[in-house]
Amino acid sequence: MLPRFKKILIFIVFAGALLTGAFPNSFAQQPRPEMYKESRRLMWAQFEIVAYGQNKTQLAEAADAAFNEIDRLDKQMSNYAETSELTYINRNAAHKDIIVEKELFDLLKFSLDASRESGGTFDITVGPLMKSWGFFNKQGRIPEPNELKSVMATVGNKHVTANASNRTIRFDGEGVELDLGGIAKGYAVDKAAQILRESGVTSALITSGSSIYAIGTPPNISGWKIEVTDPTSPTHSAESVELKDNAISTSGCYDKNFTVAGKTYCHIMDPRTGYPIEGMLSATVITPRGVDAEVYSKVVMVSGIDGAKNYLKRHPEIRAIIFYRQSDGTVASVRLNF
Repeated sequence: MLPRFKKILIFIVFAGALLTGAFPNSFAQQPRPEMYKESRRLMWAQFEIVAYGQNKTQLAEAADAAFNEIDRLDKQMSNYAETSELTYINRNAAHKDIIVEKELFDLLKFSLDASRESGGTFDITVGPLMKSWGFFNKQGRIPEPNELKSVMATVGNKHVTANASNRTIRFDGEGVELDLGGIAKGYAVDKAAQILRESGVTSALITSGSSIYAIGTPPNISGWKIEVTDPTSPTHSAESVELKDNAISTSGCYDKNFTVAGKTYCHIMDPRTGYPIEGMLSATVITPRGVDAEVYSKVVMVSGIDGAKNYLKRHPEIRAIIFYRQSDGTVASVRLNF
């Protein structure tokens, strides 16, 4: 299964959607809609679906289909499962071209293209680096320089060839690994939303901890209200946004780190340097797709505040809320492209 740590980066607040008798146009002249809510633990995260509609049985069946799809993706894309397709790729792609199922190939190709477009700030080959720093087993450690140098020789999109003409993946040497832990939950909420829509659901919220997708709005509300965590006080919220037919994802440095000699090391790695990022505390990104929100939240964090501002100037379609530490040690925040 894909790794997931306990603290949730985004809190969801459901305002009193069913407390009034009037509803927006989608529910006008109809009986009061029912709410269906279910949670399942998948991809090492707590996925939850909240949906509104006229037929609770239909909502339950749609949610079940969406959860089953997430489970299928987990079994295919996990680098922890011995029998997953991704595990097979990681074990064999250094020795031969591996033909990959189309959906998985498309996600891998998208991820590699995103790495190149972002200048390597997002990279699905970062797994060996995470292991070297002890973040996979929660036993944080600082690797020796020679170890880090050896690991960095296997990190980077340049080590992976994705051939679209025959749908194959090939590594250029031993030690290269693909890890979709930084993008899979965003992809999963997108797929779940697709299934819910195909089942006729027009009002739903799909959450997976750090990634959320909103279909429509709840009854009598203009959008799903999302409270963004204060990274300096993770049990409190610092910002609020409304979400409708969009995704939101947060990357933060406060839920998984370790301290050595008074210095705290964040679990978010800069694939270009091999070291944890510094200065950035969290980045919450809103985009039309969950898979993009996952990618861009990492890009913003690794780019640093100045790099993030420049990057978002080139991408006005991406909205972001960033918390960062200034040179004098104080914490600041900024909303970009709102």
